[in-house]
Amino acid sequence: MTVETAIRESDVKRKQNSGSGIAKWRSTLFFRRDSMWYVIQVVTGKEEETKNVIDKELSRQFFEDCFYIRRERVWRRDGQCIVHLETMFPGYLFISTDQPEEVYTKLKAIPQITKLLRSEEDIFLTVSQEEREFLENLLDEDPEDVVRLSKVTVNEEKEILTAEGPLRHYVDWIVKKKLRLRYVMIEMELFEKKREILIGIKL
Repeated sequence: MTVETAIRESDVKRKQNSGSGIAKWRSTLFFRRDSMWYVIQVVTGKEEETKNVIDKELSRQFFEDCFYIRRERVWRRDGQCIVHLETMFPGYLFISTDQPEEVYTKLKAIPQITKLLRSEEDIFLTVSQEEREFLENLLDEDPEDVVRLSKVTVNEEKEILTAEGPLRHYVDWIVKKKLRLRYVMIEMELFEKKREILIGIKL
């Protein structure tokens, strides 16, 4: 299976399953727009588990939405090209709330949560307006909180000229590219660290 065939099949499946996702996005968009975003630093690989515990154990009077961000990525495996999902920011969970102090206190009091949090003191970070705009641009209003593959055009020298999708905002920020492996890296200061962030692409 070629890369482009794998991507087309992934797009078809996503469109077929998009109904419930759109409903979810419509129900959470209003809250995310009006509330501050915060990062909860959790044990890497435990993002989904921590989110589920928060949704179950923490009253909705203290927060509006809890989510983590994934991205599409193209993998080559046994001669096959597969579009799969992976966590974009391992160890980072996002919560929208107007009561950060209450949320922090309540989380620390839930036994199932404390074992999933990182041991550092600064486990609860404010997402700045600039960072939030960046994340919203990457998500591009995706109903499943997934950064989708960006379609790019290249010239004969394999330089990226234009992009559609999340990367369209950040073509000038590219610091590395691997066209055969279908990804680029952009650089940005995020969550108090300078980071190289991988974004999947399609040609």
